[in-house]
Formats: sequence, structure tokens, C-alpha cells
Amino acid sequence: MSRRARRKTETLRRIEEAGWHLFTTRGYEATSTREIAEAADIAAGTLFNYFPEKRSLLIHLMQRQIDGAVNRAFDTMTPSTLEGELSHLFAALTQSYAKERRLSRVFIKELLFTDGAGRAESAAWTFDFVKRIAGVVRNAQRRGELDPSIEPMDAAQQVFSTHYFGLVTWLGGTIPSRVAQEEQFQAALRLLLRGLRRSAA
Repeated sequence: MSRRARRKTETLRRIEEAGWHLFTTRGYEATSTREIAEAADIAAGTLFNYFPEKRSLLIHLMQRQIDGAVNRAFDTMTPSTLEGELSHLFAALTQSYAKERRLSRVFIKELLFTDGAGRAESAAWTFDFVKRIAGVVRNAQRRGELDPSIEPMDAAQQVFSTHYFGLVTWLGGTIPSRVAQEEQFQAALRLLLRGLRRSAA
């Protein structure tokens, strides 16, 4: 790695650490880009070269946290039933959101209403996750759990939508607790999978 590349990597690391510390201790709204730059010991212009908006830094940081949780969930997933595997995956995902619920609420809001290049990047990020869910569905088809004619991406999108609805309503306060959110997801997941198994029958 060249010296310039090492400098860029180190600067990014400092921005990530400063942003995460300030967002989690002071709150997203109360944190300014000037404070992030000062904590990272860089000029404000340098920060904007990496993240043109404060929300783009938040999205980057939250996506990194969520990616870590998802990767760990896949690494620790043991072959069982499709319901068991999806429950394992989404429990880890919900736990990741629950660790910083205030930030998670802002993250979901900013993710929904981002535009331009940010919208395309967020859509690609979500699509990659749905593709990984489709891989779990495809494995269940190989085991004979689901009709092989079902398109795995279609099933994966339905599973993701079921989780996302519960996540948004929980973060928004409509569902009173994380336990209630997980129970709602489990019930909806069982209903969805029953329909897919009925197709197989």
C-alpha cells in the first residue's frame, strides 16, 4: 500500500471513530460536522471529501455495524430448517439495530429519503442483503423444503419486507418492545413460509 493510500485509510479510520463516538454519546442531531472534523483532527474540507453530508457518514457507520452483524450471523448459522436459519439471521440483525436504537431510527429515516448517488448505493446495499437471503432460500429448496419453481429472490424479498415492516414499526414506537417486534416477525415468517410450503405441496 502506498503512503498516500495509508494516509487515506488512517484519515477514514479517524473520521469513523470520531463520528461514531459523537453520534452515540451526543446524538446525531446535536453533533456538527465541525465537531467531527475537530475530533478526527482534520480540516472540515477534508471531512467533506470523504462524506459530503453528515447523514452520509451516519449511513456509512450504521451500514458497517449492520454488515458486521450479518456476516457474523452467516458465519455462525448452522444448517437446520429455513425458519430456523432465517430466525437466526434476523435476530442478529434486530440486535444490531437495538444496540443504538436512537441512531437506528435516524438511520432508517435518512436511508429512506436519501437521493442521488446515495439512493443508488443504499439500494445496492439492500439488494446485496436480499441476495444473501435468497441463497438461504435456495438451500432450503435443495433440501426439499420449498417448491423448486419458486424464484428465490421473490421469496427473499417477501421475507425482507416482513422483517423491515416490523423493524420500522418497532423503531417508530408502534410496536412497544423489541420482544414484541420479534414475536410479530416470527408469526409473520411462519405464515409466509406456510404459504410457500403449501405451494410446494
